[in-house]
Amino acid sequence: MEKQERRQKLLENLIYLIIWVVILVSPLLEHKYNGETINWNDIFRAWKMIAPFFILFLINNYVLIPFLLIRKKSWLYLLFSLLTVCLIFALNPFVKLKRPGGMEKHPPREFMMNRPPKEEMPGPKFPMEKEPPRQAMRPPMWQMPGMISPMVNFILTAILVLGLNVAIKLLFKSIRDEHRMKELEKHTLQTELEYLKHQINPHFFMNTLNNIHALIDLDTEKAKETVLELSKMMRYVLYDATQPTLPLAKEIAFLDNYIGLMKLRYTDQVEIGVSLPEEIPNVQIPPLLFISFLENAFKHGISYRRKSFIHLSMKVKENEIECLVINSSFNNATEQHKGIGLENVKKRLRLLYDNDYTLDIQSENNEYRVLLIIPIQS
Repeated sequence: MEKQERRQKLLENLIYLIIWVVILVSPLLEHKYNGETINWNDIFRAWKMIAPFFILFLINNYVLIPFLLIRKKSWLYLLFSLLTVCLIFALNPFVKLKRPGGMEKHPPREFMMNRPPKEEMPGPKFPMEKEPPRQAMRPPMWQMPGMISPMVNFILTAILVLGLNVAIKLLFKSIRDEHRMKELEKHTLQTELEYLKHQINPHFFMNTLNNIHALIDLDTEKAKETVLELSKMMRYVLYDATQPTLPLAKEIAFLDNYIGLMKLRYTDQVEIGVSLPEEIPNVQIPPLLFISFLENAFKHGISYRRKSFIHLSMKVKENEIECLVINSSFNNATEQHKGIGLENVKKRLRLLYDNDYTLDIQSENNEYRVLLIIPIQS
């Protein structure tokens, strides 16, 4: 983040540099364009007239904007900007105020060069070498006859400098603010995802330990096998699932181990069907997205008095993964729909994919169906 802000700051200063270089070079280009010989006195005079506006830019860019405008002290910024413009105008030696009637108190020397010649004395005229015409120096724009008053002209130019400076500064500030908001949203998203993922772990282990507890009295050997299966699943949840994404093959293996653990507990009266892809592509998905659907299916979809079934089907298509869980329902669909694990998955899906996913939950004809379709992230 800091590196990105330094780049933007460098780009902003580079834009200022380019603008002022163009302004300083423009007098030279004007002479070249008009086919005139470069008169360095004229160039230096033009640069001296530009200097007050450059000083105004420096004060505005490095003092007034950072300490007043950026800190939302708008009225103080306007006041001090106006005072700065007036002070620079008052100290500018190149602005000569006009007397009433349009005549200057001290006409510029260059205007004296264009005065009509004095009346020649009568007498014999001798051929003399013709003196080349002297080129008059162009007066500053605010001293041209008929132009706007010097103060108004200076203030308008100063407003243009300040306005352009503020526009560029606020543009880059908005870019930096937007970048910071994205970083903050990303950090908040990651924090919330970690919180939701850690909520899944205790919920999952609580259910699994209850299953092992029930198996100990029924079948000790099956209980031992269950502990081994649980150790594999704990390794996945505690170590592998801490990553933002994992290969799809690991998630499928985790689901297969969980189903194997559940088969050890339930007898043949529960029909458990599994259809997983044989060839698993090398794609990455967020961990622990599907386990909550299986947990809810085994928790709410099995009855010891009635025949029950649980079917898991997963298909990997070109750009998406489709997971379908169907289980028997015994008038407890409302309870299953409001499970803690399922609510966590819904929040994670919204945070991870926004609206780019499908979660369809239906309960009818003693069946509870959950269809989840997520995009494959490249």
